[in-house]
Amino acid sequence: MIPLKCSLRPVHCLHTVYAEAAAAAARIQDLKSAQGQRMHGELVSMQHRELSHLQQTYQQETQAFDQQWAMRIAACEQGVAAQLTGLRAAHEAQLAAFVVDAETRRPTKPQHSAEYLDNRKTEEQLVKQGQYQRAHQLKVAADALYLSELAATQAAWDAEAELRRRKLIAKQQGEVEVLLQRAGRGRNELELRRLNEAEKRHNRFRARVQELDAMHRLESVHLGAFLDGGQAGKYAPLRDTTIKKKRELLGL
Repeated sequence: MIPLKCSLRPVHCLHTVYAEAAAAAARIQDLKSAQGQRMHGELVSMQHRELSHLQQTYQQETQAFDQQWAMRIAACEQGVAAQLTGLRAAHEAQLAAFVVDAETRRPTKPQHSAEYLDNRKTEEQLVKQGQYQRAHQLKVAADALYLSELAATQAAWDAEAELRRRKLIAKQQGEVEVLLQRAGRGRNELELRRLNEAEKRHNRFRARVQELDAMHRLESVHLGAFLDGGQAGKYAPLRDTTIKKKRELLGL
C-alpha cells in the first residue's frame, strides 16, 4: 500500500482524509436516498396504474351491465305493451260483437198483454157482426197499445243489454288491471334482480380492491425493508407464485 503523501503536519492531513471520507459517505448516502426515492416512486406509479386498470375495468363492465339490464327492462316493457295492445284489441272486438248481437236479438214484437189480446179478439168479433165503426175504434186503440207494449218490451231489452254491456266492460277492465298488476310484479322482480346483481358486483369489486391493496402494502413493506436494511445487490421485486396468481385473477 502506497502511503499518503502530505506536505502538511500529520494531524492536519488526517483531518483532510476524514473530511473527504465523510463527504464521500454523504454522497453515497445521498445516492442511496435518491435511488430509494426513485424505486419507491416507481413502485407507487406501478401500483397506481394497477388500481386505475382495476377501476377502469369495473367501470367498463358496469356500463355493459347497465346496458344489458336496460335492454332486459325495455324488452319487458315492450312485451307488456304488446300484451296490453292485444288484450284491448280483443276487448274491442268482443264489445263490438256484443253490440251486434244485442241489436240482432232486439225484440221486434212486444210481449202481448191480456188487454191487447182481448181487444184484438173483440175487434174480430165486431167485424164479423158488421160493427165496423166500433171495430175501427177498437183497432186504433189496440194499435196504440201494441206500439206502447213494443216500446216497453224494447226498453226492457235495452236496459238489460246495457246492464250486460257494463258488466262486460267491468270484466274487461278487471282483466286489464290483472295484466298491469302482473306486469308490475314482473318489473319489480326484475328490478330486485338487477339491484341484487349490482350489489354483488360492487362487493366483488371492493374485495378485489382490498386484495390488491393488501398486495401493494406487502410490496411496499418489502421495498422498505430492502432500503432500510442497506442490503447489497440489486433489488428483487416481490413476485412469488401466490402474488402472481392473484394478479392474474385480478386481470393485471
